[in-house]
Amino acid sequence: MIGRSAHVGRLVAIAVMAAALASTVACGTNSPEEQADRERKAASVTTFKLHMTKDLWTRTNSDRSTAAEGRKVEKPKTVTEDPNEMVTIELTGPQIVDYLQILDYNAHGGSTARDEPLARAVYDTLASVMDRIQTPPAPGAPEPEITINAAVGPGTSSVATPTTSTAPK
Repeated sequence: MIGRSAHVGRLVAIAVMAAALASTVACGTNSPEEQADRERKAASVTTFKLHMTKDLWTRTNSDRSTAAEGRKVEKPKTVTEDPNEMVTIELTGPQIVDYLQILDYNAHGGSTARDEPLARAVYDTLASVMDRIQTPPAPGAPEPEITINAAVGPGTSSVATPTTSTAPK
């Protein structure tokens, strides 16, 4: 009897692992291996300023992974209307982490992903900035400002770290 009980226990354990793996494969993404490090770096920065069209922000700030509208970055620190239909969105480090997760989901194969090419262009722009951030940020370093023009591919960015050279805005 003990042998049979152990056998049943192993089968149950295998079934549970198979179900977990199946749900991960069905709902997961093919995130870049650097994703966790990018999130860690983003969380270490107090504020980010994103410059993009209002439409681009609206289209990329939802992953539809939960509920009909999906998960969104709620209540940015500020959203300022700029000339030429651009907006400046100020986000905290944790909000950028949320936005990176939303973009990752849409850009890298989430089951209900939306606007994959657009999400990938925005993700790639933010990822290049996150990859250059030094943690912890230098004392008194200005906040990173990122201009995203996904219509023509990844945009320009400036990162406030002593060792980073950046493209002009």
